[in-house]
Amino acid sequence: LIGGGRRNAARPPPGRKQAALRSTRVAARPRREMPWGLALVAVVAAGQVSFSKHPQPRGGHTDASRKHIDVSNRSTGGLRRPTRSCGHISHVAVGADSHQTPGLAPLVWSIFSSSRSPHCIHVHAFYCEAEPSLQSREAIRRVGVEITIHVVDLERFPLLHNLSNSSAMNLVRFYLPELLPEAASSVLWLDTDIIVRSDVHELLSKLFVGANRSKSLAAVARKKELRTITRYRPSKLGVLKAWGYNVSTVLRGDAFNAGLIAFNLQQWRAQNLTQRVEALVPALQEIGLASYAGISLPGGMRAAPSSQVPLQLLFGHDFQRLDSCWNVGGLGTSWGQGELLPLRVWAKQIAAWWTGKVARGCALHWSGGDKPWSGHNPFAPQYYKPVRKAAIRAGYGEIFPGTLAHDGSDYYLPWLLRIVAIFVAAPSALFLVVALRRPGSGALRAELVPQSPSRGHSVSLE
Repeated sequence: LIGGGRRNAARPPPGRKQAALRSTRVAARPRREMPWGLALVAVVAAGQVSFSKHPQPRGGHTDASRKHIDVSNRSTGGLRRPTRSCGHISHVAVGADSHQTPGLAPLVWSIFSSSRSPHCIHVHAFYCEAEPSLQSREAIRRVGVEITIHVVDLERFPLLHNLSNSSAMNLVRFYLPELLPEAASSVLWLDTDIIVRSDVHELLSKLFVGANRSKSLAAVARKKELRTITRYRPSKLGVLKAWGYNVSTVLRGDAFNAGLIAFNLQQWRAQNLTQRVEALVPALQEIGLASYAGISLPGGMRAAPSSQVPLQLLFGHDFQRLDSCWNVGGLGTSWGQGELLPLRVWAKQIAAWWTGKVARGCALHWSGGDKPWSGHNPFAPQYYKPVRKAAIRAGYGEIFPGTLAHDGSDYYLPWLLRIVAIFVAAPSALFLVVALRRPGSGALRAELVPQSPSRGHSVSLE
């Protein structure tokens, strides 16, 4: 009497009320879907948020975005008054053409504002176009810092002949021993896509002394050897072998980035190193080794020789190593035209947050195609835009008028438009996928069909 067959036989077929009740139960228990749309939105938003979990950089860092930086006093450029006399003058050189002038005012302001001894720093700005205006000279006097603007005669120097202004500014660093006064024993060269966040006067006071007195160059060494980056073969570098260089040793030397580099001017003058570079650059052009993949050059790789290649070949095996915080590069990694999502940019942001190199950086370098003044660089809102605003308030925009031409009204608009598109498109696509997976009318009919009775008993819904 309590067998399974009798139990099934005694159960009446489901009526309309039971079917309606069962369909109500099915509707009352919706399938739980993982919120992939919310997860994607959270990941994208996390890529735009900066976290400050890391300490400040070494060397007396004074970030321009900190409140303890006083930029309200235009008469002194927002700088602290000197409390002691300096033992020597630190020379810093920068160069720009009309396309690079937007970065001059933030760079020069960051040099002075990040130093404990701004009165001990002398900045030399090199142009190859028009003479500085009377307004610029008056602005330098009002700001109260040592800034000298030099106009370079391109016909005077062999390497600068028949070059565009951008290419000439890339090679003008080789002539710093001639362009700077004899009293300058060393100089720090900075590209315009750099923001300084530590004391360059303290840095230069420790260079080319003691065991490093005979070094001709100082830079931040990379983790890869020169032969790994350039893929040069020793057989093609016969010119170096003729000068007495061990080509294998040269290619095993450490690679470095020439955007931030210090020159020992005494050694350059004593050994006539500028003349050696003038002979090396044409020789490299003849054999097609004036540049290599990965170098950001004005006008492209084939437009002009790179300043980095001759420096690495001549001094890559013997130069003074700087702390890695002095050239935190790669911030200009760009969103490629053929990329649907900026995966390389996001990877750079995640690595920067995870390692803390950007937060601790003594000098931030936007090496790459996406410069901080381009309007859509992801690192610019936190690290560059506050410096630019402070430089303009301090009067540096009047010294370098190219900064004022870019008022920042279009900052990050293309980047934000792309992010908004991702926010709208990605959840919409996921919503469509989830909607297609929901049970339709056919699934509901299948849910209403009862199980087949066992032991020969049949049930009909008719």
